[in-house]
Amino acid sequence: MSGQARKINYFARNFVDVRTELFNFVKQYYPDLFSDFNDASVGTMLLELNAAVGDMLSFHTDRMFQETQIDYAQEKKSILSIARTLGLKIPGQRPSVTMVDFAVTVPPFGDTWDQRYAPIIRYGAQATGGGQVFETMDDIDFSSPFNTGGIPNRLIIPNFDANGTLINYTIVKRELVINGVTKIFKKVIGPEDSVPFLEVVLSDQDVLSIESIITKSGVNLTTTPTLDEFVDFNNRWWEMDSLAEDKVFIEDTARANDSDNTGVKMGKWVETTRRFYKEFTDNGYCKITFGSGNADQDMLSQFASNNFTQQIGDIINNTALGEIPKANTTMYVRYRVGGGSQSNIGANVLNGLGSNITNVTGPNVTTNNQVRNSLRVNNPIPAFGGAGSPSVEQIRQMTKYNFAAQNRAVTIKDYYINIQKMPGKFGIPFRVGVSEDQNKIEVFVLGLDSAGKLSNASTNALKQNISSWLADYRMINDYVLISDGRIINLGLEVDLFVDKSFNQGEIINNTIQKIREYFDVNKWDMGESIYLGQLIETINSVGGVINIPDIRVFNNVGGVYSLNEIDQPYLDPTTRQIDLTDNYALLGEFKTMFEIKYPEKDIKIRVKSTT
Repeated sequence: MSGQARKINYFARNFVDVRTELFNFVKQYYPDLFSDFNDASVGTMLLELNAAVGDMLSFHTDRMFQETQIDYAQEKKSILSIARTLGLKIPGQRPSVTMVDFAVTVPPFGDTWDQRYAPIIRYGAQATGGGQVFETMDDIDFSSPFNTGGIPNRLIIPNFDANGTLINYTIVKRELVINGVTKIFKKVIGPEDSVPFLEVVLSDQDVLSIESIITKSGVNLTTTPTLDEFVDFNNRWWEMDSLAEDKVFIEDTARANDSDNTGVKMGKWVETTRRFYKEFTDNGYCKITFGSGNADQDMLSQFASNNFTQQIGDIINNTALGEIPKANTTMYVRYRVGGGSQSNIGANVLNGLGSNITNVTGPNVTTNNQVRNSLRVNNPIPAFGGAGSPSVEQIRQMTKYNFAAQNRAVTIKDYYINIQKMPGKFGIPFRVGVSEDQNKIEVFVLGLDSAGKLSNASTNALKQNISSWLADYRMINDYVLISDGRIINLGLEVDLFVDKSFNQGEIINNTIQKIREYFDVNKWDMGESIYLGQLIETINSVGGVINIPDIRVFNNVGGVYSLNEIDQPYLDPTTRQIDLTDNYALLGEFKTMFEIKYPEKDIKIRVKSTT
């Protein structure tokens, strides 16, 4: 049998099949050497050991292949590896968010409050309560009626004594706060650390975000950097979605005076090689990866001109994936920890003040201290959104549907989403409308004034920032035009039949309140149509209202109102009563938004009583 070809069945993969194949193999090719296949024999034991080894090898081969497939992978590290390959950044724990009222007491000055004592609270100010800490993400400037996104958020409340004499003012700024505590990680960069793709792993497992990374010359530094140093462009490293990205959107200080809104900063794209990439390991730690190139070209300057130095530098230095942190420097990582479902707390819980830097620069030092010490906080709404790290199944689904949403603007929805991603300090449009006409992308924006009314008065800086922001995302053959949205101001006349047993004044006030709530601009998007049938149902819910014989809607134009007119026809061109006969609706366009600007005079109720 020595000359006979040996044949093996490679389809046997589990223990039973491999054992059977081994027995058949021995019986066929070695019948003279071994014939005792009793379970107690030594030969059977050896054959079964081989079958067990084959079974284990098959199992691990299948598992290794399974862990490379997004639909079947079970281990978190495998899912994370696939997600990174497909360009998805997996978040860690997620923090809850809420709104907090920051209130200070300021002395009067003439017939108003003294703005000289308006404080500035630096970003990172803490509000505490319920065992949780929340921090602000931006500076709070009480002298401005807007937040850093250009949204009105200031309330001025006069305070009187028992005799009716004005004593001071309470100034309230409502700001967004995020759960978490800021920490600073320090690392000395020695020659052994100045290597391509340096990795730094933070020691906390509940890292929410990297706020800033800076490097300073020297290795024996003992003083913690100031907030200003952490935002200094010359010191700072920038977080990117990938190390291949080379631009960051920053404040354009040279155009600081061009903004028409005190809460909106002018922005621009700048190239930088000082960049890093953040990701989370499979056991929950945050890992920071830096670049791979050497950006130090100083030694070339003594041999060549600046232009020639740059040309040589482009050849010998590879900073396409960012630069390497220089040796003999100290790195400071400012990051935040916290989050999780336990950070979701109720309203009116955040009443304590944590660490904060409140600057008051009025002419009187004593008054400055009084204003600073008067700072109080409270959250009028619950904190929500806190959650733990994504599960394996959540990561699987995020990965499967992420690849199509690449970092570019192709569809109208892409443009809309990318506008919303612009950093808040460069302006937040209250509402955005986007349309496309033969490669011309039309973007319409609306803002709010200090009274919370729709406005186009201070959107020039915002439009310029949106234009600069989209320049890095738009398709090369797309032309983007950014314009003001159209505000359609309305007036309503409502006829009511009411129950005589009810107080007519209460019915009128309650009806006006229902109409105000229904037309609240915060509930509607640009371009939405408003159907009056839903409004009638709302008014019918008012106690004492029996019937609504008629609702008349007018387009208020000119004077204190917008100059824009609705495209629907008028029943009366003089009064501009809108014709609602077709579908009993105010038909919106992608660039328009409806508003009752002055509800106290633009809503008129006529009442007829009946028994």
